[in-house]
Amino acid sequence: MAQNRQYPRYLTLKMGQITGEGLLRDCAVLNVSRGGACVLVSDIETLPPSFSLSFDGDTRDCAIAWRERHRVGVAFTDGPLDESQLPDPAALRSAERGDDVLRVAELFLRGVHAYTEQQLDLFDQVMQHLLDNTTDEAMVELSARIAPVSRGPVGVIHRLADDDDIAVSGPVLERSPILAEDFLVRIARSKSQAHLLALAGRIMVPEKVTDVLVDRGDDAVAHRVTANDGAQISRGGFQRLAGRARKDEELAKTIVHRKEVPADLFAALVRLVAEPVRQQLLRDPDPDVRRRMAQCLLTPAEPATEPKTRGPARTRPPEKPRDADLGAARAQLVDAARGGKLDATVDNLAALARVPAEAVRNLVRLGFEDGALVLCKAAGLGWPDAKLVFTVLMTRNARVDYKAAFERFITLSGDTTERTVRYLKAKRSPSIVELRRML
Repeated sequence: MAQNRQYPRYLTLKMGQITGEGLLRDCAVLNVSRGGACVLVSDIETLPPSFSLSFDGDTRDCAIAWRERHRVGVAFTDGPLDESQLPDPAALRSAERGDDVLRVAELFLRGVHAYTEQQLDLFDQVMQHLLDNTTDEAMVELSARIAPVSRGPVGVIHRLADDDDIAVSGPVLERSPILAEDFLVRIARSKSQAHLLALAGRIMVPEKVTDVLVDRGDDAVAHRVTANDGAQISRGGFQRLAGRARKDEELAKTIVHRKEVPADLFAALVRLVAEPVRQQLLRDPDPDVRRRMAQCLLTPAEPATEPKTRGPARTRPPEKPRDADLGAARAQLVDAARGGKLDATVDNLAALARVPAEAVRNLVRLGFEDGALVLCKAAGLGWPDAKLVFTVLMTRNARVDYKAAFERFITLSGDTTERTVRYLKAKRSPSIVELRRML
């Protein structure tokens, strides 16, 4: 592919729009010269030979000079740009070096809160094309830049998070709020200890993910997830951690500082550790730890496991739906939400969260946003899917602050979610006052 440059190029990094007869498409203008521009756009093969390009408040008639995967070079057919229309001369140097994916990421981050969903999809498609031929160094830098972003690009985030190179995947695994619970479970089950260590440091680690981290993780992973207040640990997870703490005094000290450790497991753990450790814990700065220590040392030991019974074995509680079933149910819910089908969305969400559909409909009727967010959390949705469902449920609300909704969503604890779900099971006509008190 020949790119004859009659004029020097300047980095622009601006959103643009391609128009023509029956044509309307968002694009990104990567660089510009007096005679033309380099444009990033999805599906370049369907572009006609000529069209109009609008960017930076100006519209130019263009003809395609060359095509390359995700990029097209265009020549301005209505005359060259005036010198005054060109960017600052300092941009000339930066246009000649660097990695395309980082340039697009810079453009994306500049206006991430203002872009439409269509524009976000464009960025996602273009950046995924760029990742096919980018350098390892650029992928590492890209991961660090977009890890905390709460709005797209979903495909790029998941692709980076799935990378075997922890330098690429680590920042996204640890910081991205976009990753769904099922995806995190798959990563925890299949990737390296370094990947597990990154997962253990997330601001919130769902119980389902924590169980895998405790089972597969090495000592460093166990320590980090136990010390993470945002990690939801199941009873079984605490039992397995307590078993590991027999030979790990520091892990034992970390476990006893978690207020949600069941009393019987706390007592069993205290009796397993060495006497010097018990004495240290009795003098711990946390009064709650000291109180629980004194209480369990003054009472007889309680078995941490289920006692044997002479009669028939206890019946086990009903098994949770298999992962495949849950995945199919969530996909059905998301499809209903994507299609804007309120009734189907309500019914599917009620089934996943295990609450009466009538209670969900009453929350919708009342327009109670936090109630909808709790149900999305109970259904195990990641934020991108939860946002779709939330939007359908709150369609009657005139204005929805998605940034505030996202912040409330990721800070919802497992205890709060379970407590609210229990209330909704008992009260089909929920009271907003009572729900707010719980939340």
